[in-house]
Amino acid sequence: MGCRLGRRASLLKCRTRQSELLILLRRRRKNTADTSGGADTRGAYAAGGNVLITGASSGIGRATAVYLAACGFDVIATSRDASRLDGLLAEAAGLSGSINGVELDINSDAEVARVVPTLIERRGAMEALVNNAGFGLWGPVETLSDAELKAQFETNFFAAVRMTQAALPAMIQRRRGTIVNISSVLGRLGTPFNGAYVSSKFALEGISESLKTEVQPFGVRVTMVEPGLFRTNFPDNTIRGAEADGESVYSPYIGRYHLNRDMFHRFGGDPARVARVVHKVITSPAPNFRNPVGIDARSATLAARVLPERVFWRILSKATMRH
Repeated sequence: MGCRLGRRASLLKCRTRQSELLILLRRRRKNTADTSGGADTRGAYAAGGNVLITGASSGIGRATAVYLAACGFDVIATSRDASRLDGLLAEAAGLSGSINGVELDINSDAEVARVVPTLIERRGAMEALVNNAGFGLWGPVETLSDAELKAQFETNFFAAVRMTQAALPAMIQRRRGTIVNISSVLGRLGTPFNGAYVSSKFALEGISESLKTEVQPFGVRVTMVEPGLFRTNFPDNTIRGAEADGESVYSPYIGRYHLNRDMFHRFGGDPARVARVVHKVITSPAPNFRNPVGIDARSATLAARVLPERVFWRILSKATMRH
């Protein structure tokens, strides 16, 4: 009898938490509904100024550059290959702000240390830095090499830290500025075959938490933007860390990964939605530290917080490891 009552109590507790999840999700959707509309700069922390965006040649970086320029910001769009910015610069015609392209290898200590201070000296104070550049590395953790993992962290983590360190002195001296780190919903939960990417985003989120507290006394804000599925070339640019042949123990699950990858293109949201959230955190007098974007990102983070841990991971495993 005691075991039966215990199971009933556990089931009731689980259902109660599921109800709480639905209520929280509805509230979150209502509170974030304004991000789908146009920009409102009334009472804004910043309504213009210089914003540097890394990885601006495509995807979320490109959409953010265009949106911020349309809202009156002067965007410094960077890419490792300046020729990839030509199309973006053409889009800037007629916008109230501007977009200027700069070739910058964010993985180079010397180049970042030279270019960023020079940009600040020539163009003036930087209102915000958007660390967006990154790529995905796919493969079972067992098969990932040290070199692959180091390359993943070099771009997704160390480059963001490097850019932040270069931009911070001027922001602290001015006692004003915003660091926006583009993370991911996977910066809060791990999924199969994404261990390298997930761990790089976990690291970015962790250092952002520390940085936020360190620079707050000097008037500098740090925020995270955590997109879910959006229509970008991210899945196409994901590097396959290991080929799983037919004899691999992981091969039965590979097809599920490719199905999830196709969902980016079929069901992913418009990257402009992420751009609007970036604009919101830059202009808000009191931005949230974490800003999940997309119903999938908000649902996943709320589910991880509300559902019992064992239930959440069982659901995630069934959703991602079926074959």
